[in-house]
Amino acid sequence: MCTIPTTHTVTGKLLALSLMALSLCAFSSNAEGGQQEGRPSRAVLAFVTNFGGDGVTVVDPIAGKVIANIKTGAKPHGVAIAPDGGTVYVSNEADGTLSVIDPAKLEVVATVEVGKAPNQIEVSADSRHVFVTLNGADAVAVFDASRRRVVKTVPVGRAPHVALRSADGKAIYVTSEGDMKVLVLDAAAWTITDEIPVFAVPRILAVTPNGRKMFQTIRWLNGALVIDPVKKQVIDRIALGEPRFAAEGKDAHGLTVTPSGKELWLTTQTMDEVTIIDTEGYKVLGKVHVGRDPNWLGFTPDGKMAVVSNTGSSDVNVIDVARRQVVSTIKVGPDPKRLAVGEVIARATGR
Repeated sequence: MCTIPTTHTVTGKLLALSLMALSLCAFSSNAEGGQQEGRPSRAVLAFVTNFGGDGVTVVDPIAGKVIANIKTGAKPHGVAIAPDGGTVYVSNEADGTLSVIDPAKLEVVATVEVGKAPNQIEVSADSRHVFVTLNGADAVAVFDASRRRVVKTVPVGRAPHVALRSADGKAIYVTSEGDMKVLVLDAAAWTITDEIPVFAVPRILAVTPNGRKMFQTIRWLNGALVIDPVKKQVIDRIALGEPRFAAEGKDAHGLTVTPSGKELWLTTQTMDEVTIIDTEGYKVLGKVHVGRDPNWLGFTPDGKMAVVSNTGSSDVNVIDVARRQVVSTIKVGPDPKRLAVGEVIARATGR
């Protein structure tokens, strides 16, 4: 804000100085206004891959509605939001491609071949590289975000499925279904530095914000393994009891930790429910009934809402975390699998 000195009697010299100051003030105000107008606005959105279709559905979890459907490729599987909020990535399993989405335009700006059967995706902490598990190539593709091409392919063991960034951003954890282990990929050097045997077929990984614990769902267990990332070993096992209807690969599946780090939320596909678990004592804190065959879940950055994708009912549930209650059910595309919830650049003003 500018202030112009005033007097009751204005001399010629003072008048000239006042007019100059007024001109500078107007220039400064316009410049400040231009910068403010040019700042991009941001929004919290959920991007849901529709595995039975060819695209993603974009959901506003706060408003409880669909805002866009974006065509990507055949059998979209994994999805990730870059930490800077400027890009969303989707892997198309049947096409062997990675789609690059501009969240401000809500459209695909590039689609690049990455390898056979790409599954889950993770983005480096600096948003410069994308790590894509190639389930059909026993490798992870390292995708350069600025050049929009694969710059390295790293062998990681048989049937890699999930990639997860460590809490400090220095490592990417990769599950190998065929070798029944979690591999540690250096996020900067792109080399395997260690591995963690889990002695079962690993499904989904989650890590606490402080990086002290990881949780791993496995086939045939309605619960999760507890992993110490420093010791590189399984240190405990959470068992919730057998589901009512046993089915191969249909026990606990998706899981994630609340932004506070205090709760683990876990989906059981055959029971159509989310179980809430204390991350310290592993006590069950509550359960929420959701849609059919819940696959994945994520939290809004403030931790107030959870979003769950339901493959069997082709919808997502938005849950009020504090009340442990579904507040909206939103129809999406066929067979929704993965989802990513986060703050993205929604649109740019002042253009």
